[in-house]
Amino acid sequence: MSRTLAAVLHGVVTGLTSLEGRRRGAMTQARLVERLETDSIHAIETAHGAIRCLPIRGPHLAAAALGFADEEPELLAWIDGFPPGARFWDIGAATGLFSMYAARRGAQVTAFEPKATSFGVLVEHLAMNGLTRLSLSAMAAGTGGNSVDGHPNQFGQHASVFEQGTMAYRIDDFVAAFGLAPPDYVKIDVDGVEALILKGAPETLKSVKGVMVEVEGDNAVGVDRLIGAPLADAGLLEDVTVRGRGSGRNRLYVRD
Repeated sequence: MSRTLAAVLHGVVTGLTSLEGRRRGAMTQARLVERLETDSIHAIETAHGAIRCLPIRGPHLAAAALGFADEEPELLAWIDGFPPGARFWDIGAATGLFSMYAARRGAQVTAFEPKATSFGVLVEHLAMNGLTRLSLSAMAAGTGGNSVDGHPNQFGQHASVFEQGTMAYRIDDFVAAFGLAPPDYVKIDVDGVEALILKGAPETLKSVKGVMVEVEGDNAVGVDRLIGAPLADAGLLEDVTVRGRGSGRNRLYVRD
């Protein structure tokens, strides 16, 4: 119904603004978008303070914002268990909702999001929430299923509508290049290249206390080899009590 209604409203707006001529009609449409965006600002209420966001920027972002507490409660519960000042890396941060939640919780957050449209909204979200202390590495915002260097996603699919340049580092190289302290906790949700990211972090993982990885599709089939093995080599074992909770997509690995 939402797609049909959106199409009807689009037709009405296009028809009415066409009466103004192309230039003024385009200006009116732009002002309508601005008004809708301002009116749509949503505050996600959490135990650690509100998180303001822009759900109108994409359907996936709208769903994530309006269903924030229910989408991945196991991830929120994990973040709630961090000690004050913990260093948290959010790899695959999208538009930054979980990064901002962790920051509200008191963590020191480094968010990584290579997709330009999502990164742009992430920066706007930081500004809206006064969270400029977050450190960041960097077509509807918030969507996943992207890939680096042509790698298929976790379901063996690779569809591209746009090729965007971006930097890519091994985690160990990134830490060395920028002289960073290693993270205490890491969340990885990158739609299929989780194993490659872990493969590039053998040294950094040795000091990490916990890693939460989204596991679906091909990753689920080979989870012990692709995900479990490199984490076990670093001394991190799965907390099986978390498996199946909430979204059912995430696996938590902790230092014994």
